[in-house]
Amino acid sequence: MDGNQQVLPLAFAVVDEETYPSWKWFLQQLSRHVIRGRLGMCLISDRHGGLIKAVREGPDFVSPHGVHRYCLRHVCSNFNSGIKNVVLKDLCWQAGSKYQLRKFNRIMEEIKKQDVKAFAYLDQINKEKWTASHDSGWRCGILTTNMSE
Repeated sequence: MDGNQQVLPLAFAVVDEETYPSWKWFLQQLSRHVIRGRLGMCLISDRHGGLIKAVREGPDFVSPHGVHRYCLRHVCSNFNSGIKNVVLKDLCWQAGSKYQLRKFNRIMEEIKKQDVKAFAYLDQINKEKWTASHDSGWRCGILTTNMSE
């Protein structure tokens, strides 16, 4: 994030396809040329399996060096793909974007009341990865990857 609280693009790449090898290569280049041992980096992304695997293998986005967080828009979109309920999708967004734990818990209880399977889907995702209330400030208020969409 820059001084004006805007997302700062550090790097981008054009690859043939979004795969584990391409993500691994990209993160290696990012580490070598941009991160260069800096601590406190936060990567916000979709939940692409290849990216998750590549992040786990590299040290830069694993605590205590940095963190990997999920884009809330992607979490809600994936949630809605299975649930197909606009009201619950909106509640998912509300839950993920609340900074106060009690508000997050209240919304999650509402989701649970409306659909236990919907609640179970969200509950199995590591809360620090997708919710502002469990993030500990790593996201600096940024919940999505909208700039790159």
